[in-house]
Amino acid sequence: MKRILSLLILATLFLQCAPPAEKGKVREEEKQITISIPCSPTGLAIKPGNKKLLLKWFTNCAETVLLSGYNIYLLREPLEKKYFYVNPPSDIGPFNATPYPGDTDPNDSFETMEIDGLENGVEYFVSVRSVFPDGNVSASSNEVGVICRPEGEFVLAFRYANLNDGFSFARGISARADASANDIYFFDKDGYDFIASPDRLNGFLRKSGIFSLGKTKDIYQYPQFQIDVEPVEKMPVRTGESYLIKTADGNYAKIRIENISGENKNRKLKIRYIYQNIRNLIRF
Repeated sequence: MKRILSLLILATLFLQCAPPAEKGKVREEEKQITISIPCSPTGLAIKPGNKKLLLKWFTNCAETVLLSGYNIYLLREPLEKKYFYVNPPSDIGPFNATPYPGDTDPNDSFETMEIDGLENGVEYFVSVRSVFPDGNVSASSNEVGVICRPEGEFVLAFRYANLNDGFSFARGISARADASANDIYFFDKDGYDFIASPDRLNGFLRKSGIFSLGKTKDIYQYPQFQIDVEPVEKMPVRTGESYLIKTADGNYAKIRIENISGENKNRKLKIRYIYQNIRNLIRF
């Protein structure tokens, strides 16, 4: 955990005042533990990856406050708003068995954490709470919904020039351009480089739709967007530009051309990609 200070200042607990409960009855709010408002993490942001998440949040806590760590909540459904300022019920526990002590970065203003071993194509709802030495916790941070998805890099050879002249996004492996699982192939014509749908080679092969996203700084630009144009079956490509591929299964892959090299049949594309497992969802 980052620098721990000796002075312990615990925030005053907010007490709920209410008339006495009827005899033999326990009011629901009396079962709830009131949460310390100071030191609630803020600005939680999450970068999804292949079966993993990278979390970053601002500690929002005075340097004089001693913390035991943080509870990370990783839920399949959004947390009900009524639990943001009180402890959630016992069946909603933190992902970590013991408070996460924080990263090793000396900057005390924020923390980061990587969680792996997760499922692709599943939406997780993530939030963070500070934990004090006496077991009390802060109110919740903002909650972020996020989906893990496959991503990676591959080299796409010139059409029919090599065994890796196609690629299957669902399988995450190279394929022949004329293979039944292929989603994309590459050729050049009149000095221009193109990516194209496999059904142009053979009407029995898979049909992919292609959209241009233009010049991008990296593959992570434009994590979520809408499209209002029709796809095309072939598209000229340039280094540093990104494209959206709709596969025959109805899934979307976002690709970025990282490099183009070689001549004639030795020409090849170096491509980064992110593939969305959930059909018809443009979210990366």
